[in-house]
Amino acid sequence: MRILHLTDTHLYGDRDARHYDRIDTTAALRGLLARLEGLADIDAVVHTGDASEDGTAESYRLLHEILDPFAAALDAPLAIVMGNHDVSAVYGEAVAPGERTAPSQDRVVPLAGGARVVVLDSSVPGAGYGHLDPEQLDWLRGVLAEPAPGGTVLAIHHPPLVAATPLLRGLDLDGLDELAAGLGGSDVRIVLSGHYHHEMTGEIAGIPVHVAPGITNVVDPVGAGADEQSLALSGVSLVELGEGAPRVVSSVFPNAGDTLADAERPVYRFTPDQVAQILEAAGR
Repeated sequence: MRILHLTDTHLYGDRDARHYDRIDTTAALRGLLARLEGLADIDAVVHTGDASEDGTAESYRLLHEILDPFAAALDAPLAIVMGNHDVSAVYGEAVAPGERTAPSQDRVVPLAGGARVVVLDSSVPGAGYGHLDPEQLDWLRGVLAEPAPGGTVLAIHHPPLVAATPLLRGLDLDGLDELAAGLGGSDVRIVLSGHYHHEMTGEIAGIPVHVAPGITNVVDPVGAGADEQSLALSGVSLVELGEGAPRVVSSVFPNAGDTLADAERPVYRFTPDQVAQILEAAGR
């Protein structure tokens, strides 16, 4: 099974809007997909959240205007996860049942060969961190109690991993022990996430976790020192599931939506004081 893993498109309903006053997120997504021409044998396209930046119905219609024909050309189901910038209720109203993806919230997307993608909504209205309610964990345990013949892929925006930077650690997923208890002994082959905007791997309950690099920008978790830095890049991952451990490869390209001539200048660079202000507004 081959899964194309996309994340963090941050689309706007206003197509003239720019992320951090710089990135044309629609152009970034279209440009990345153009680089994938010729890709074949894809069994699912999974977008792990922050599909929208402003949570508008227009942004979600734009998302499907772009991704529906792309997934259809691959003859692959499309699964969309809700992230902290998304508004689940608006997405559910904007995307009519019967289209290529089900309308928001926790759900199961069937794949060929008896496999499935289980989608969890970890968003918290008005906040940047992630949380799963006890009812969601009960629902997940109920789904996983009946294994899928082809195995399960769990998709959740906030990674079930301790973050690599102070900013992201203040905006990560809580309740990891409770989630691990629900995943232990299940048929989940891999957990796919976004949110961190940089590639990262780890595990929960012995299950591999992969975080794909962002499409709207890519965070630099190594070279920024005490600051937080993001670069004008776009990334994508390809996940292959077969015998043995999953195989995951990622590519990162220059951002096709960058409107600044100096592409090497960071999209943002936050000082520790600025990070503290962000966490006060959006953290726990």
